[in-house]
Amino acid sequence: MNILLLTSEFAPAMGGIGTYASEIASAATRLGARVTVLAPDYARQTSSQIAPPPYEVIRFRGGLHSMRDLPSKIMLARSRIRADCYDVIHAADWPFFIPVALCRWRTQARMLMTVHGTEINETQTPLKRLAIRSAGVFGPRTQIVANSEYTRNLFHQRFAVDARRVSAVRLGVSDFWFGPRRPRATVRKAYRLAPDRLVIVTVARITHRKGHHLTLSALAGLPDELRKRITWLVIGPDGEAGYVEAFKRLVAEADCDIRLLGPQPNEHIRDIYGAADIFCLTSLPVSSGRVEGFGLVYLEAAASGLPSVATAVGGVPDAVLADETGILVPPEAARVAQAIADLAATDDLRATMAAGASVHARSLSWEQCAAATYGLSCAGSRAKQSEAMSA
Repeated sequence: MNILLLTSEFAPAMGGIGTYASEIASAATRLGARVTVLAPDYARQTSSQIAPPPYEVIRFRGGLHSMRDLPSKIMLARSRIRADCYDVIHAADWPFFIPVALCRWRTQARMLMTVHGTEINETQTPLKRLAIRSAGVFGPRTQIVANSEYTRNLFHQRFAVDARRVSAVRLGVSDFWFGPRRPRATVRKAYRLAPDRLVIVTVARITHRKGHHLTLSALAGLPDELRKRITWLVIGPDGEAGYVEAFKRLVAEADCDIRLLGPQPNEHIRDIYGAADIFCLTSLPVSSGRVEGFGLVYLEAAASGLPSVATAVGGVPDAVLADETGILVPPEAARVAQAIADLAATDDLRATMAAGASVHARSLSWEQCAAATYGLSCAGSRAKQSEAMSA
């Protein structure tokens, strides 16, 4: 199978879409497909920063998407589709939906488009809906792949498309997150964390919709004895300047051990997961329409055996199984505080949910995701493969 994957986000800019594009391309390659990825070059600063992937990457001039880039993306899609005979043409995110749709008469390939959540709401303006209709974006030859049940349902609410052409395909967890990490005691010593500290970790861009201030309010509402034995490690780059400034001011005033570690390499994050006790990310619904379509980071933490405290927002319940891999609560500080207190109360509850989180993460693989998306043959889940090897 010959696959062309078009994405507006890719390494070294590895947000959720960049991770999706990279992982599904690698998995499809491992399953025997020939994959070509069309991705931005970020001002030609990529060749020395990342290792060559096991598939072809063709870079185009540009960075993260702007609507001004649409004409050039249309020309890119046309020229690339003319250059080879593809079996599948896959727009990994919204910026390539219109360019791919306008090329459908130039190829007999299957047309796939992946929806991630936020862009479904963001395409509801009259101008964008007109452009979608005019380009026939979700025409009869197009298959839509949603990254969660929530995203699929949201798409059905916003667009009148035959349900048989819309499928929810669960994302995978990279083998990297199950890989070796430094010993827990060694990492704790490096970060000056006493053995009896209860360590909570959050990994997300510091932005309003990720709800860092909600977690901070929850910590402030805990009993003094519990709050004073908690260390909260916050990993991730800064988001909106005003929000970050206000959040850092509140952190400085808080009566709690809170450490803003900034962006960290994945190897360091994996080590910190192994040294932590709870993963906490309290996303919020926001009026702008931006939404948590899934929440891959919950599964990456789960691969390290971390139970989650999470808000039941968007597609998060697809990533965190309530009372199995973590505690799901409404986005309210008091409820978040109670969830933290419940997990802090007994080692047994944390251990039970940690085991559930690990099992859930192991049941998901990018090979399964690629097989379901493209119709490739897959030997089975990571968990089943592990069982077979140990039998």
